[in-house]
Amino acid sequence: MSICMAGIDWKSANMDKREAFSFTGSQVEHLCRTIAQASGAAGCVLLSTCNRTELYLSGAGDLQPDALLCQAAQAEGAQTLFTVRRGRDAARHLMRVSCGLCSQILGEDQIVSQVKRAYAMAHEAHTTDAVLSQLFRLAATAGKKSRTQVRLSAAPLSVAGQAVALIEQKLGSLRGTRALVIGNGEMGRLASSLLAARGCQVTVTLRSYRHGQTIVPAGCRTIAYDERMSLVPQCDILLSATTSPHYTVTKSDLEGMEQIPYVVCDLSMPRDIDPDIRGLAGVSTFFDMDSMGGRDAHVNIEDRQQVEDIIAEQMQELERWDSYRRALPRMEELRALLSQRIAEDYALEQLTAGEQAETAEKMQAAARLAADKAAQWMLAGMQNQLDERALEACREAILRKAPQLRDRSMI
Repeated sequence: MSICMAGIDWKSANMDKREAFSFTGSQVEHLCRTIAQASGAAGCVLLSTCNRTELYLSGAGDLQPDALLCQAAQAEGAQTLFTVRRGRDAARHLMRVSCGLCSQILGEDQIVSQVKRAYAMAHEAHTTDAVLSQLFRLAATAGKKSRTQVRLSAAPLSVAGQAVALIEQKLGSLRGTRALVIGNGEMGRLASSLLAARGCQVTVTLRSYRHGQTIVPAGCRTIAYDERMSLVPQCDILLSATTSPHYTVTKSDLEGMEQIPYVVCDLSMPRDIDPDIRGLAGVSTFFDMDSMGGRDAHVNIEDRQQVEDIIAEQMQELERWDSYRRALPRMEELRALLSQRIAEDYALEQLTAGEQAETAEKMQAAARLAADKAAQWMLAGMQNQLDERALEACREAILRKAPQLRDRSMI
């Protein structure tokens, strides 16, 4: 299977190291094109989330995904941070990722949509091919099935859920507390909704508002992004979750304030909030992505096995597809050889002797077409049973009976 990947995640590196490999959507599309052109890979998909960055490549040759990603991200020398997988191991890893088995929050809900989005961005960049298309389609199917058929953990199934649970542990009841959530993307909206559901008074920042298009979580107030700092002194909780490449809150923003939030939570990669605010008086607790804890170890063995079975089923489908894809050229050549054999066995020229030239030509063409179609249908009917050894055996059987065709065979 002509697939390889290199990945860095929450297990292999802390935020300081992962930040260099965190990319926005537009950066992902640009890097896909850059890496595909530099490597000559047939396909290139880059998955970049809060807790992982993984590069998937397809194509012949000795591709080095770790070196290519480091070069594209201008982080040469960081290859040791990456785990490289090839072939079946690379494919199975993506399926495990899509099912949430590799997530910091085991079984998290967002990862399957992130896998789909990574493929969609690569498709927009025109860096996908049949191999990666099939792999990501089946990985998404595995992820969807695992969500609907199995619940791996009783713990929160999202980073936002885990963050709110940690905040609640720190503050006790959230009823009556006040929170400012910077960012109204998927993560920000989810965190806002979870806080509001616990009785917290939540205000969400908006960079712009479009009637009928901007989604504001139920029960939440809004404030313009540029006015965010005016509300900070009134809040117990400050949470930021944007895709901004720059800090949304710096240490200097908070210095000198009479009151600053008791709990600060940064759910972004790269960071939204200057980590140096940890040293400010008044900040009791600072959470970031590395504070979310590890995977839930208390998982029912049968539930985990059910997910592994789903992955195995999709892997079998991928391998059947790959085997058929690789056999197609040989099957096409075998079809042509079989059609030739039938045509020569029946001496079509003799069968049409005495007919007018035009009629004879049409009869011979029809007979060859019939022979060709018969060979095509026969091979198509056996496509899932014919491996390369079986195809080679078919070839030799035909040529033993018609050695005159051997020189014409390209198989």
